[in-house]
Amino acid sequence: MNHSSPPPRDSRDFEKLTAQLDALLRSSSEVRYRINADWSELAQLQGGGFIPDNPVPNPNWLEEYIPQDHRDLVRAEIARAIAAKDTYDIEHKVNRVDGTVGWALSRAVPLFDEHGEIESWMGAASDITARKTSEEALRLLNLELAHRMKNTLAMVQSIVSQTLRTASSTEEAQLAIAARLDALARAQDILLQTKFSEADIRDIVDEAVRPHRSEPERLSIAGPSHRLTPQQAFGLSLAIHELATNAVKYGALSNESGRVVMSWKREADAFVFDWIESGGPEVSAPASRGFGSRLIEKVVGAYFRGTGEIAFRPEGLHFRLTGSLDKAS
Repeated sequence: MNHSSPPPRDSRDFEKLTAQLDALLRSSSEVRYRINADWSELAQLQGGGFIPDNPVPNPNWLEEYIPQDHRDLVRAEIARAIAAKDTYDIEHKVNRVDGTVGWALSRAVPLFDEHGEIESWMGAASDITARKTSEEALRLLNLELAHRMKNTLAMVQSIVSQTLRTASSTEEAQLAIAARLDALARAQDILLQTKFSEADIRDIVDEAVRPHRSEPERLSIAGPSHRLTPQQAFGLSLAIHELATNAVKYGALSNESGRVVMSWKREADAFVFDWIESGGPEVSAPASRGFGSRLIEKVVGAYFRGTGEIAFRPEGLHFRLTGSLDKAS
């Protein structure tokens, strides 16, 4: 009886090593592939449900698997790896099996013949779509935060310079600047809870008047929930700070009987915010307007894409802001 001879020891070792390598690749990545020496033909690819399988030689693999905007990137890495006889290593976009575009981290090692020339390549790729999506979201968030920080710093610069210009003394300027920056900081604390995306108007109003609520019955607040943009939140917080400071010094909160009513509503397509004082000393229009008044009327109005108006009525100061919340609601 004839028996076939067992394969040589080195052949069995090679098959075992190949099986171990294959198992390692399966456990560490979704995609495995083999490709010829110059990358002109994909010999085989197992996509692991991430990208389509390729069971037969495919000379059109680049066009089928790689979106057009990343093909030159892939070609450049192929050329580099071939010239250096080095590991092919790249992150690139890829056409996924479900028809969407994802991201892959692809690495391939050259296999050499007995003369030290590249014979073929063996590679593996991982689905990194979730990571790249998160990185892009973080990049956009950082850009948005940088933009908003720039706007905030511009606002701070304006507050400081205008306050110094109109203050009668250094001490007065220091106190006014500190108070105004504190108003900004309280609004910023609220915005931090939503990653600087928005703030509820009620939260902004409550926090802005918190330093003046020793007698809650003298401050009335009423209005529905609305979402404010960061700039609107900063602007409204500053406006309420200026109005409250003035009311404590000269207006309805400077005696024991005055009251302030704050309310907001929608009228047709407009957003309306009112600050109405009553019961304080008789009011008359000042001979000149300070920075606080200009900030309330012009700056805050602009943030709401509308207008702000202060009316110095004898029975009490009235501020009305008319604008839009279309981008924040």
